[in-house]
Amino acid sequence: MNEERTEPSPPGTRMRSLRRHGLAALVLLICAYLLFHLLFHLVIFLATIAAIVVAVIGAIWAIHTLF
Repeated sequence: MNEERTEPSPPGTRMRSLRRHGLAALVLLICAYLLFHLLFHLVIFLATIAAIVVAVIGAIWAIHTLF
């Protein structure tokens, strides 16, 4: 019906394509690392704020209960 003939690719095309895929994978890996790094620090920051708030509330409660 609709047959396409593929021409043989030039000798260096496959290597260039492999390099492009490798570079794309490297960029994706670096972006994922930076995103997880940022997300990790954001979670640590929010957990620290929550811990400080809980500690202050606990200290106020303890002072109120003791005195």
